[in-house]
Amino acid sequence: MNWYRHYPGFAIGLTLCGLVAAGEIALGVERWMASRAETVRLQQRRAELEGMGQLNPAPTREVAAAIEADLARAQASLAAMKAELSGQPAAGEKLRAAKVPAARTDAFFDLATYVERVKEAAAKAGVQLRPEAARAGFAQYANEGPETDRIEPVFRQRQLAEHLVTLLLEARPEAILAVRRERPRTKAEREAEAQAIANGQPPPAPEGGDGPDFFALDPRGSARVPGFVETTAFRLTFQGETAALRLFLNRLAAFELPFLVREIEVEPVSAEDAAADAPGAAPAPVVALPNAAPAIREAAPAKAPAQTPLVPRSTSRFTVTVEHLELLTPPPAEGAVEATNP
Repeated sequence: MNWYRHYPGFAIGLTLCGLVAAGEIALGVERWMASRAETVRLQQRRAELEGMGQLNPAPTREVAAAIEADLARAQASLAAMKAELSGQPAAGEKLRAAKVPAARTDAFFDLATYVERVKEAAAKAGVQLRPEAARAGFAQYANEGPETDRIEPVFRQRQLAEHLVTLLLEARPEAILAVRRERPRTKAEREAEAQAIANGQPPPAPEGGDGPDFFALDPRGSARVPGFVETTAFRLTFQGETAALRLFLNRLAAFELPFLVREIEVEPVSAEDAAADAPGAAPAPVVALPNAAPAIREAAPAKAPAQTPLVPRSTSRFTVTVEHLELLTPPPAEGAVEATNP
């Protein structure tokens, strides 16, 4: 049939109508799909709105203003606590401004000079330094300086140890028996410890070997929080009366530097041990009188009875464990947006 040849206009019109119909069908399908997507989106928005309506407190402008006020108060409290836990600004700035030795030789002479200062201050205060405390916590470096990667942490420990020993000498104990410190950790070791704790693994054991200078603080009694609070612990053992302990603790309580007392051990010292420990102490010799005259029996004048104090003076051995706090600035959390004022 060749009718379309005889009626070309009709054929063209029919073709155009078919194309228009196909376009309308495609457009209708597209609009139906868009309408369905909008319906699903509308249902999601309604579900979110219903969920927000059930929140307590409700997300209103008044609640938002109250939350902002609470946030401002919390930030002010945090700033106040940071200021309190940072010690006195002058003392902290003095520590931070001190120049770290550049080489092992410089670090060795810095420690040697520190030991001489301690010995001179002890002699001036009349405090005995026992052999275990002769190097004031740094016997490991009596002949050479620390390794290059430990120069900075050892130098910071020396600064803190000198502050503690100075306060203890001002308390005037009878003797300083030992000064111990935690093992210094390099920056890489601190980062490895923080990463291990973040992964739920035990921190790696510190390096450096054993020695009379060191002790290990129980992590359960430490204020250290990797990434937020760094600490350095010291343990001082001294002998004297309770007044020396009280004066030492009072000086620490002044919080010139942020030291926290973690533990105090008290061990009584007998009078015989205290006398034996006293420098130059020796029993008085007993001298016999061969020509004593037994015939003389005149009564000697009676001596007044000795006054016995209600609380006799006693000597004790004290071990005080302290921890220095250093607040760190944690890295911003992923996805956190820093708030800025318009």
